[in-house]
Amino acid sequence: MIVDLREIKRAGKSSQSFFFEYNEKFDIPLPNAQLVVPIKVAGEAFITENGGAEVEGEIAFAVKGECTRCLKETEKQFVVNFDEVCGEEGGIEIINDRIDLTETVKEIVIVNIPITFLCKDDCKGLCPDCGADLNESECKCNNEQDGK
Repeated sequence: MIVDLREIKRAGKSSQSFFFEYNEKFDIPLPNAQLVVPIKVAGEAFITENGGAEVEGEIAFAVKGECTRCLKETEKQFVVNFDEVCGEEGGIEIINDRIDLTETVKEIVIVNIPITFLCKDDCKGLCPDCGADLNESECKCNNEQDGK
């Protein structure tokens, strides 16, 4: 995922749009889940007055895995905005008028994966006693305990 600033300069512009599809899977810090490829990255690169650059846009990705509460297989889509400074001011390094967004995109994806991965926001999970899926029916063991 390389943004080439030379192309922007040759065209006499101060900015240029870009779009990438990243097709390599990498490990994520969520048990029993994985990334669904491709990860889509769309944005715009701007050349700044000090000779640096700025890139902004959005990253769209999906995660597939087990719901943390009910253990059902689920897939969720995420869209994350980003805005990164490149060059002398810090941020992403510019090498030979090129910006490699690969590691930055990976970091942004990892940071934005939720700790709790739910099939739906109001997932009720499983009964800790009998294992019944509380999204599908009420648990009989709770009714038996209430009657005692």
